[in-house]
Amino acid sequence: MFHLGHPDNLSGEGEGQRIARSPFHLRLRRETALHHETLERQLDLLDPDLSLHRYRLVLESFHGFYAAVESELPRLVATTPSLGFPLRARAELLERDLLALGLSRSDVAGLPRCADLPRLCRTEHLAGCLYVLEGACLGGQIIAKALRGRLPLTDDHGLSFFVGDGSGTGARWRLVLDWLEDLVRRGALADEIVASARETFRSLGCWVEMMGASR
Repeated sequence: MFHLGHPDNLSGEGEGQRIARSPFHLRLRRETALHHETLERQLDLLDPDLSLHRYRLVLESFHGFYAAVESELPRLVATTPSLGFPLRARAELLERDLLALGLSRSDVAGLPRCADLPRLCRTEHLAGCLYVLEGACLGGQIIAKALRGRLPLTDDHGLSFFVGDGSGTGARWRLVLDWLEDLVRRGALADEIVASARETFRSLGCWVEMMGASR
């Protein structure tokens, strides 16, 4: 399964419980659970029979999604209350992994990019999208740990996307959740943030399916 967004206890049980007390965070978890689980089933990256070929297909599909989404985010960040954390270029990590798996830079540049993106027009859309993308980094820690040794991959050779911020992942996630809570306190529309998170899950799931990377 691709644990995308919800394993909040990675930083330790106490910290995870403290994070999970946030009412809005709990609402996001609850109201995106079905979409989250659907995408997990599609990808199933903890499948013992996962092949290197399908792993590469997943990375290629992710690159097409992340590269397209990340090109839109700076425009929204410029009109949004301070994030309190820097954006990360996850598409660059995906490119690094794909190069390690044998693609050339021209191969990566020629990969399809997702055109059916979630709406990214206002702060609430940014918030919902980042909830999904940043939450995926938590699950990435689980995936990286599981795939080390199972496939011919290391942290610096094919796993850099899932390793992400490594030991700093939990601390970054707390900053993201604090920012989301602050947005709602300042008057951002909680319903729209939730809707955007769900739309982000749906968009990524449809793209993965279209790219033939599903289980």
